[in-house]
Amino acid sequence: MYKLKFNYTSISFLPILVFIPLGYELINNLHFGGLNLFQEFLVSALNPKIDNEIIIKVINRLNETILIGFFSWLVSIIFGIIFGILSSNIFYKIFNIPIVFYGVIKSILTILRSIHEVVWGLLLMQIYGINFSIGIIAICIPYIAVNSKVIAEQLETIDYKTIESINQIHGPKLSSLLTLIWNPIIITFKNFGLYRLECSIRSTVMLGLFGIGGIGTSIFLSFQTLNFRELWSYLWSLAILIIISREIFKKIKFNKPNKNLSIFIIAVFFTTILFTFSYSLYFIFNNNFEDLNSLLKSSSYLEFFYFLKLILDTIILSLLSTGIAISLPPIVIGIFNNNSSKILIRFFAFFLRLIPTPVILLILLTFNNPSLSLAALTLGLHNAGITSKLLFTNLESQDKSHYVAMRSLGISKKTSWLFGLFSQQAKSYLAYCAYRSDIIIRETAIVGVIGSVGLGWQLQESLSSFAWQEVTTVLIAYSSIAIVGELINGKIKNGLT
Repeated sequence: MYKLKFNYTSISFLPILVFIPLGYELINNLHFGGLNLFQEFLVSALNPKIDNEIIIKVINRLNETILIGFFSWLVSIIFGIIFGILSSNIFYKIFNIPIVFYGVIKSILTILRSIHEVVWGLLLMQIYGINFSIGIIAICIPYIAVNSKVIAEQLETIDYKTIESINQIHGPKLSSLLTLIWNPIIITFKNFGLYRLECSIRSTVMLGLFGIGGIGTSIFLSFQTLNFRELWSYLWSLAILIIISREIFKKIKFNKPNKNLSIFIIAVFFTTILFTFSYSLYFIFNNNFEDLNSLLKSSSYLEFFYFLKLILDTIILSLLSTGIAISLPPIVIGIFNNNSSKILIRFFAFFLRLIPTPVILLILLTFNNPSLSLAALTLGLHNAGITSKLLFTNLESQDKSHYVAMRSLGISKKTSWLFGLFSQQAKSYLAYCAYRSDIIIRETAIVGVIGSVGLGWQLQESLSSFAWQEVTTVLIAYSSIAIVGELINGKIKNGLT
């Protein structure tokens, strides 16, 4: 009997089938009432508003965005390192601490990162009101958990024999721990930590759409007033900020040990811990907890079958969006496989990443009715812009000998690209998409709030009516879906790596 083998190339293209049911519903809901608005939005990209007033607004809003994003990133990195150490095996093996604490900490961190920062933001805004601190706290909660997971995974690659040797010679445990973890943490920070600063800025923009402040708030207000020229002024300035920050990150090197740099890092580390602890106490004891207490006293319930429908809608939304994010980049790049088309694809993908998901959805709503398919298309396109960037980067760094050999044999350019280039990347590409699907599950809340679908929409409705029992139920369901999805995707990633 022939053994069935997975063809990773075929699997990468197979999810495109989600466009069949998705396209059918989108065509049925299509209307052209807002087509003129959509055209005006596109034309305004080439003619943004530029005057002294808008420049001052842009600078002020960017300063707010950078401030919230930077402090969120700094706090989440430092506490991510602390909890990463506490949630790794190496800490418990060196200090001989019962492993039960390891499981408790990992479980708590898993729950915290299963809920998107926008959800945390909406919840905290409803309890405490809108202020500068809410944005930082909302971003830090899931980011600390995500960073700690990455740090813990790197620390657990340390050879166990080294730890046994330290225990046998009764070496200083704290200094031994710091010596073992220093290099993995620096490498992780270089490869992952700087990228998280860009993510933090993007999350700040996203929270700004819901009123936290920064350039996201200006983008949303400009869209509400249909002032597309002003909207594009903010979007272009955000694009410039991201490009400049990315170039700065590329220049930062951590290859050579530097004593002064190490002292500076340690000083920043402990200063941030002390500042965060003192500010947390101030924040807690200077806010009204009446709304928080009412969360535990409310006794309203969601209808059971309606709630099951919301859960099913959220799962379907995740699957459809993931299917688009996986299959669209290789299909588009494979079909339009020439230099000029690649430039256009890169340009379009960049703006899919740049424009916040709620804004994309609001734009599409100008000529389509709210639906699950429209929300899935929005989330899928945004994440396709992200997966396409990774695919382009990997394809460019790949050995092209197979592709050249196939072309020299007279095989067509598209076929040579498929079997000579992409087929070698398909496995790693799917592994990344499995990781990306974890994020997509959490992002369903964003499009749900705007697009009137799934648990995200119910969360917004429950928060608006102060139905705290419903809010708690939605959060538990939302977190459960994300955790189950993460476990499934973890198995898939392990099978692909």
